[in-house]
Amino acid sequence: ENGHPVIQCNIRDITERKTTEEHNKLLMAEVNHRAKNLLAVVQAVAQQTARRGDPATFVAQLCERIDGLAASQDLLVKNEWQGVGVADLIEAQLAHFKDLFGTRVLIDGPPTHLKPSAAQGIGMALHEMATNAAKYGALSNNSGRVRIAWRITTGREPMFSLSWQEEGGPKVAPPTHQGFGQLVIGRMAE
Repeated sequence: ENGHPVIQCNIRDITERKTTEEHNKLLMAEVNHRAKNLLAVVQAVAQQTARRGDPATFVAQLCERIDGLAASQDLLVKNEWQGVGVADLIEAQLAHFKDLFGTRVLIDGPPTHLKPSAAQGIGMALHEMATNAAKYGALSNNSGRVRIAWRITTGREPMFSLSWQEEGGPKVAPPTHQGFGQLVIGRMAE
């Protein structure tokens, strides 16, 4: 100025921008981790599904199971991976029976939130139960009913309990082989 050199400094606080960048990096790492976990689940589902049946049956069953996984994923994303409500999970997994809710599909339990990992396993179990009910059980006819109830018992360690009861369906026989549903319910949902 007026023939003399001037030094000008502009200082800007970029703390918020840096915090946002770090948060985005963390989110991307989490998305990557969850995507890898989901792909591992899809791989296990595909391997288990392929054990029985012809290629056309395999494709149909695999697509249905992936749709079930996608329904759980949609809920988890909608809830920002903070978990999902049990009633919401049931409604998502039995969405193709939504016209039967309140009449032939009865849902009862207190407001309860499941962690993301529990939501995935329980969601898959619900999908398998609904598929079996539609093929062989209470939802395979026009008069059967399914009652899905859950509760949390209190004590030293709270425990989540979910029951699936069918009535009015055709007579069932014990399974002749161990299928994917037993694996899902026996190992993944637990």
